[in-house]
Amino acid sequence: MPKPFVFPIHFMVFLCSALLLLLPGDLLGQTAPIITSNPSAVSLAGQALQSLAGGTALTDITIQASASYVAGSDEEAGSATLIARGNAQSLITLNLSGGQRQEIRNGIAGAWTGPDGTARALATHNCIIDADWFFPALSLSALASDPTEVITLVGQQVFEGQQVYHLILLHNSIGQSPGAAWLVQRVSAMDLYLDATTLRPVALDFNIHPDNDAGVNIPAEILFGAYQQFQGVWAPTRIQKYLQNTLLLDLTVSSVAVNSGISASAFMLPAVAEGGGQ
Repeated sequence: MPKPFVFPIHFMVFLCSALLLLLPGDLLGQTAPIITSNPSAVSLAGQALQSLAGGTALTDITIQASASYVAGSDEEAGSATLIARGNAQSLITLNLSGGQRQEIRNGIAGAWTGPDGTARALATHNCIIDADWFFPALSLSALASDPTEVITLVGQQVFEGQQVYHLILLHNSIGQSPGAAWLVQRVSAMDLYLDATTLRPVALDFNIHPDNDAGVNIPAEILFGAYQQFQGVWAPTRIQKYLQNTLLLDLTVSSVAVNSGISASAFMLPAVAEGGGQ
């Protein structure tokens, strides 16, 4: 089976150098201590993986779904294929009534293509966060193989009337300047909410940012529901993505393939045009 993707150290050095140029001046003097996983969070992550997948070691996922896409007055319907390999590689393809939309992530780089067929780069600071937002169990699984990823437990809370455990996942950037390390921690942070009884993901919150300003947060939220078993693994059959509290993508899952041996070549980035914001 393919091994989960691990952020190479030379990529992280390049990343931190690039992101440092985007930092506001007042952040350069801030310290960014290395954050470590706390034992209670690691234990809970292990229990969640056991609940979701039993003894199956998760490496990749392929989801087929019907899709509804809404962006302002643009409302389209069609189908979706979402694949992820580990926590840092993903490919999302939406075949919609208005044309195909695609987004690909490969480590700390990415690209997107709209109905016009032109590929554009994703901003580097939007590629530090884990790529598997539609199946965050891969992020939990990557804790054992990705030395930069850490997990902490905020505690038990109520999320939309439901008892949940609130976890935070993020990435450290080791050996870099305090300002760049702080920025990596901030732009990679994800708030994961697990059902307090089943330990299945209920919601995932994170921020994306304008191409030219990593300091501006645009909130995104993913909601998961209607779990079913596929090949012995529990996966949501309803996935909704909200951007700034407005529904952007609504997926009804029809099939899930687990550990099918997706090749790294599936995530090769296309040649891209200048600019990138979606």
